[in-house]
Amino acid sequence: MKYLDDLIDGWHAVSLRLLPAASEVEVRKVFRAVGAEATTDVIALFTSIGGMGEMDKEFWRLWTLDEIRSENTEHSANGVLFSDYLIASWCFRLKATSDGTSAVLVDYFDGSDPVVVANTVGEFFRLYSTDATGLVDPASLD
Repeated sequence: MKYLDDLIDGWHAVSLRLLPAASEVEVRKVFRAVGAEATTDVIALFTSIGGMGEMDKEFWRLWTLDEIRSENTEHSANGVLFSDYLIASWCFRLKATSDGTSAVLVDYFDGSDPVVVANTVGEFFRLYSTDATGLVDPASLD
């Protein structure tokens, strides 16, 4: 995923603490443990970066596989929680689609259904590269 690779380079440039990538076997095991499918784009994500030790300058953070396991104790038809904005003010979910990829949804935990923000993980990082604030904090655009 080109946009993810570019973001990783940028995060390294500002000394953001990135965690080691996982193996495909580990990714599949964790997603299976939380009742979900590790799609090809999810595998590509976590075999490129193992999570973030802190938020980036946009206040977004990718969770580790251990956090994904611990935060997804109940199966949700809305997908797997995998990252958060502003220390879990709201979170993002990965939901497998029929084409073998995962859509990314934002969950505001306000009683409404999570909303699709990207049709694939690759699209999520393309949008993040071009307008991170608008993607992770849509209210900032009002």
